[in-house]
Amino acid sequence: MQPIPEKFTTLISDLEFFLCDGLKGESLSKKAKEKKDALIKRIKEAKLRWVVYDSDNEEEIDSNNDGGSMVSERADKDEEAFEGAHQFPPMAAQDLTSVFKAGHLEKRRKDHSFFGTEWQKRWCALSHHIFYYYGSEKDKQQKGEFSIDGYTVKMNSTLRKDSKKDCCFEISAPDKRVYQFCASSSKEAEEWVKQIDFVLRDMCGIIPEDEEEPELYDDVGAIEDKVESEPIDDDIYEMLPEEDLPTPAKPPPKFEPAMKPHLINFPPLLAVDKSTDFPNFYQGLWDCTGDHPDELSFKRGDAIYILSKEYQSFGWWVGEKSGAVGIVPKDYLMELYAL
Repeated sequence: MQPIPEKFTTLISDLEFFLCDGLKGESLSKKAKEKKDALIKRIKEAKLRWVVYDSDNEEEIDSNNDGGSMVSERADKDEEAFEGAHQFPPMAAQDLTSVFKAGHLEKRRKDHSFFGTEWQKRWCALSHHIFYYYGSEKDKQQKGEFSIDGYTVKMNSTLRKDSKKDCCFEISAPDKRVYQFCASSSKEAEEWVKQIDFVLRDMCGIIPEDEEEPELYDDVGAIEDKVESEPIDDDIYEMLPEEDLPTPAKPPPKFEPAMKPHLINFPPLLAVDKSTDFPNFYQGLWDCTGDHPDELSFKRGDAIYILSKEYQSFGWWVGEKSGAVGIVPKDYLMELYAL
């Protein structure tokens, strides 16, 4: 038996995708909707009656005899075959470490046919520099994985023509397979692109910084002048005396995560009234000397005003001391005021 012509199966597959997904958001009349449903039903009946011909094994599979499940299993196996040999050992989804981003995505098959869907739901995770994808978050072994080293990531609204066209992104590299995904929303897709791009830049050694001189925060002095000019009511807070600080035998080792954020293009300071923003004042537990220009050095007991806790998951905060701004290890700080 001759195999089904590829052009024909592609045409039917595209027609079914258009009827099922392309018209999903359209407002159709009752008659048009009935016609659409009838066409979809006829396509599905034709797929069940068709005989699948396996040219590699030279055997026929009658889809009327539990054909749906057999076709589905065949499609999954074909998808895994396209991946080639796994480059990394099997890894259960729950055993992944240093996961920067994880969640459900739709992954586009490398080669879809009349008997397989073009987009398949996968549970994806970015662990270290490896992008894993599973059938579900409880799988004991990945369906596939690839190293993002050498790749680039970007949004791509041309991958689909339905309502999810703005939710698509792709990971590509010269002379390598292109991986295409679709998220549940455009915001979720942008978060994936942002996180993957962050890891890619960090893999290069350091995150690129602007060649221009760092921007000076002119409003820091103005805020300090305002604080000095306005009297502070000593009754509204209690300042911890120096002798009440804990005195451990030695400070803990400085937190060194696998990927340390770099302070680049930090937005200008807002005109915050620091005289009343007591919860964001902290003091040093131990002396800390920055190893890099973007790290803030301080002494035990120094008052530090925390500007942002954006990098808390990495063990760092963004702080300001005497007009200088930099990242500080949060484990080296304690609250300055007991409110």
